[in-house]
Amino acid sequence: MIVSKPRYQTIFALAVFLVLVFGSFFLLLDSLLYSAEYFIIKIILTPVVLVIALLVLTKFIAALKVIKIGNNKISVTYLISRSKIQLSVADIKAWMEEVVKTRQGEFRETKILYGKKKIIKLSNKENTEYDKIVKYLNTKAGKAKR
Repeated sequence: MIVSKPRYQTIFALAVFLVLVFGSFFLLLDSLLYSAEYFIIKIILTPVVLVIALLVLTKFIAALKVIKIGNNKISVTYLISRSKIQLSVADIKAWMEEVVKTRQGEFRETKILYGKKKIIKLSNKENTEYDKIVKYLNTKAGKAKR
């Protein structure tokens, strides 16, 4: 059984970013309430920073998932909503791996298509055991690879 969880480095980096963005929002809000200097700029920046922070937070929370693969079954558990998806390898309609070369190395993402336009996304920078999952998919669902 292969268990893939979110990487701690990714969670830590996003948490630091969110703390900085929410901190800047509260500093802007405090400055807006107590100082009249640059009022127009502050009144524009404060909601923009809040929207950015909320979008990143929502994406961050929605992407937290644990994937278990083994015995011709795939189980995906979303940590926040506690919803579970159970599939068999035969239910996979297609899967593909995209590789993008960057300065820091390769960014690899695998998309698993099942059902009607439902996709499970994995990447080597965000999930542990990524290479084992791709190897398992190659052996068990190699015919569905695009």
